[in-house]
Amino acid sequence: MPTDHATETVIVAAPVTRVLATIRDVASQPKWVSEILEAEVLEKNDDGTPATAHFTASSPVGKDTYTLAYEHAADAMSWSLVEGRLQTGQDATYTLRSLGRGQTEVTFDLTIHHNLPLPGFLRGRVIRGLVHSTVNGLKEYVEA
Repeated sequence: MPTDHATETVIVAAPVTRVLATIRDVASQPKWVSEILEAEVLEKNDDGTPATAHFTASSPVGKDTYTLAYEHAADAMSWSLVEGRLQTGQDATYTLRSLGRGQTEVTFDLTIHHNLPLPGFLRGRVIRGLVHSTVNGLKEYVEA
């Protein structure tokens, strides 16, 4: 079972609270993550944050569907895969750090275990591209 990992950090011109609210609004992720075609929150925690969500996403070999379970902290949101079609595991974290002056450092760390029939160098390129487009999509969406 192949495993691929990537991480990237970006500076967003917005306070932590606004960036975190955007990240936690899972249903709106198709607006800023081009690979996500559909996102539906299945369960919410008592505080309104997402507990589980189901996704349809584009992948190099077609559409993928998967369900994620979320954990929340004051400056982070992380998740792990509950079930998936092409993926056998997914662990990810957004970690936020205030830089003051209305700026937030966002680090996105993603590990995917999957069944994609692609050579390692292509898988690495795909996950690095996904992480890059995700953090830059978040930045553009929040700063708009």
